[in-house]
Amino acid sequence: MSARDALIASVTGLVRRRGVAGTGLNALLEDSGVARRTVYLNFPGGKAELVAEATRLAGESLATLIRSADDGGDPAQAVQTFIDEWKAQLSASQMQAGCPIVAAILGRSEAPAAAQAASEAVGEWQTLLADRLVRSGADCDNARSLAALTVAAIEGGVILALATQSIAALDDVGRHLIEVIKLHLPATHGGMHTPAAASHSVRRPRHER
Repeated sequence: MSARDALIASVTGLVRRRGVAGTGLNALLEDSGVARRTVYLNFPGGKAELVAEATRLAGESLATLIRSADDGGDPAQAVQTFIDEWKAQLSASQMQAGCPIVAAILGRSEAPAAAQAASEAVGEWQTLLADRLVRSGADCDNARSLAALTVAAIEGGVILALATQSIAALDDVGRHLIEVIKLHLPATHGGMHTPAAASHSVRRPRHER
């Protein structure tokens, strides 16, 4: 692993556990094992630039995960894949490390460029999910709001999992998200016959029944 990669891996882990403000340069040097000079050779802007790049890469990694689940089948699979990845990451950190994207957003005053990268990452996740839903037959407006709901619910589930030290919250979120998503898809894509759909069906006058 190069010094640059080591710094990115180290700062990502620290930010997930301590937040941006709680991740100092000395802790970074100790955790990564690199010299102070190496930090500035790779990231002339220091900690702020490093955190911004780590945030961008973390966002890209999760976007790639969402794309990998887009196999043309049930769009709910992308949601389940997203949730499964978070369950794995939480378990690997022994329920100690949260989402680096959320940490970067909360650390805007400390690293505004990282917060901007986090905002762009969240936007990309929503776009990927919304596009997948539209291709499966969801209405464009519903797809957009469902994508926002999905990201908000999963990120909230991660926070609840950390608070309770259990991944049960993510299981609950996943189950109900998939139920809601299927309500807005045609039956050919695993959708259900919804009251909204029924209201648009042709109704015969009572005297013709």
